[in-house]
Amino acid sequence: MNSLFTLMLVLHVLVAVLGLGSMLSIAVVALITRRAGRGPGEVLPWIASLLRLSAFSLATMLATGIILDLAAQGAFRGSWWFRGSVLLLIAGGALNGAARRTIRSGLVKQADHGFVLQRIERIAYAMCAVVAGITVLMEVKPF
Repeated sequence: MNSLFTLMLVLHVLVAVLGLGSMLSIAVVALITRRAGRGPGEVLPWIASLLRLSAFSLATMLATGIILDLAAQGAFRGSWWFRGSVLLLIAGGALNGAARRTIRSGLVKQADHGFVLQRIERIAYAMCAVVAGITVLMEVKPF
């Protein structure tokens, strides 16, 4: 194993744990705020920051994954588990974008507080499910 592969693997895992771990925080904060009956205006700026972090982390995961494949001389790109992981990563990015749009609309309207927080919560849980799916594919390598 060459040093580039090892370095990228360490970076890949660090970003997965530290950067993508923020997705569960988003769901928990939205849930607690909604159940407390508080308005989203107080927490949406914080959630927006966590979403920016997770968007950056998703992009970094894609970049380090591509570099890992290149360092392994293309050993992964023919595998369906790798392709499925890339597709799920793209789905995670789309969900992140949907959550960010929801926040922008929630900040502008300030209309139905519960709906905005519930939507963000559900999207965040979906992002967590996507990351769990990627993790399973990367570790089990079923096909």
